[in-house]
Amino acid sequence: SPDRLSITYHRLLLGMSIADMLWSLSNAHFNAMAPSDMSYAVWNARGSQATCSAQGFVAIVGTCSGLLYSCSVNLYYLAIVKYNKSDRYIRTKIEPFLHGVPIVFALIYSITLLVNQNLNTSMAGSCNFPVYDPPHCIGYEDGQVREGFKIPCGRGRDGAITFYWVCFFILTFGTPIVIGTSLAMLHRDVSKQEKRMARYGGGAFNPSATQHTTDSAAAADGNRHSGLSSSISSVISSVRRTFGRRSSSNSNQEHSNSRGVMHRALAYSITYLLTWSWSIINAILWIAGVPTPLAINYLRNIFTPLQGLFTLIVFMQPKVMSAKRSQGGNLSWCEAIAKTFWPTLTVGKKNTPDRGTGGKENTLDAAVRKSSEIEEEKSEIEAHQQGGNDLEPSHPTYVAHSAKEINDEGE
Repeated sequence: SPDRLSITYHRLLLGMSIADMLWSLSNAHFNAMAPSDMSYAVWNARGSQATCSAQGFVAIVGTCSGLLYSCSVNLYYLAIVKYNKSDRYIRTKIEPFLHGVPIVFALIYSITLLVNQNLNTSMAGSCNFPVYDPPHCIGYEDGQVREGFKIPCGRGRDGAITFYWVCFFILTFGTPIVIGTSLAMLHRDVSKQEKRMARYGGGAFNPSATQHTTDSAAAADGNRHSGLSSSISSVISSVRRTFGRRSSSNSNQEHSNSRGVMHRALAYSITYLLTWSWSIINAILWIAGVPTPLAINYLRNIFTPLQGLFTLIVFMQPKVMSAKRSQGGNLSWCEAIAKTFWPTLTVGKKNTPDRGTGGKENTLDAAVRKSSEIEEEKSEIEAHQQGGNDLEPSHPTYVAHSAKEINDEGE
C-alpha cells in the first residue's frame, strides 16, 4: 500500500502479523523442542528443558499479543464509527494503548511464567503447561528425578500457577467478549444512523443545515413587507438549501463509510473466530472434564496457524475488487490478484488498440480505417485488371471481389 505505516490501521495490522508469525514460528518445530525425557510419549522429542522454555516463551508472547491485537483492531473501528474520533486524536491519544496493552501484557505474562518455571511440556509436545507432571513421575514426589531422566517431577508447582490461570481465562474468554461487545456497539450505531436517515433524511446528520433553514424562514417572515428584502432573503435561502443538500450528500457518504467500516470489523472478527474458536471449545471441554474429541484437535491444529492468511484475505479484498473494476471488469480474478500484489505487472488484453478511450477504439477511427482498407482492395483489383494478371483464387481480394460479383448478379 502507498500509505505503508503512515496510518494507524496499517500499524495495528503490522503488530497483529508479527504476533502471528511468532506463534507460527513457535509451533514449526515438529516437537523437536520438547525435552528428550518425553520421547517415549511425544514424537520427535529431541530437546531439553531450555529449548522447551524458549519455545513456550515465544508461543505465549505470540498468542497473547495476537489475541489482544484482535481486540485493538475492533476498538479502533469503534472509535472511528461510534465516537467519531479524528485520525490525529486516535494517533496521539488511543493508539499508544492499542499497541501498549497487547505488548506489555504478553511480555509480563511470558516473563513471569519463565521466571517461575511455569513453561513445561505436555503430552502434546507444546511447552506452555504450568506444571511438569508426566506419566513417568507417578509415585514420585515433587523435586525428585526418576532414574534415566533429567527434569525434576512437579517442576513449576510452586510457581505462579494462579497467575497463569487468571491470565489464561482472561485471554480465552475476555477476548471474544470484547470483540463481540464492540461489534454489537458498531451495529447498533450504524442501525441508528440508518433509521435517522430513513426518517429525517441526510439533514438529520447536519444540525447546522437545519438551523440555517430556520433562520432563513424567520428572515423571510420578518421582511415579507419589503420586496427588496424579500428577494435577498429568497436568494440566501436558496444558497443555504443548496449547501444543505451538499451536506446531506456528504452525510450519506459518511454513513456508507460507517457501514463499510463495520463490515471490515466483522470480517476481522470472523477471522478471529475461525482461528481460535476451536481452542475455546477445547478449553471449555477441559474445564468440564470432558475428553476433547479428536476432530476438535485436528480442527484446532489446522485453523490456528491460518490466522495470517485470513487476515491477508480481509486486508487485500477491497484492493482486489478495485483492481478488477479499474479495467471495466475485463480482468479475471487471478489477474486482479496479480495486479494487486504486483502493480507494475501488465495484465489483461494486450492487443486491444489504445486510442485515448481506455483501450477501446474510437468509432470514427474505426470507420476511417475500414474505408482505407476498402480503397486499397479496389486499387489492387484495378491494377491486376489493367496489367492482365488474374488474381489467384485463394487471394483474399479475389474472394471478396468474386463474392461481390455474385451478389450483383443475384440482384
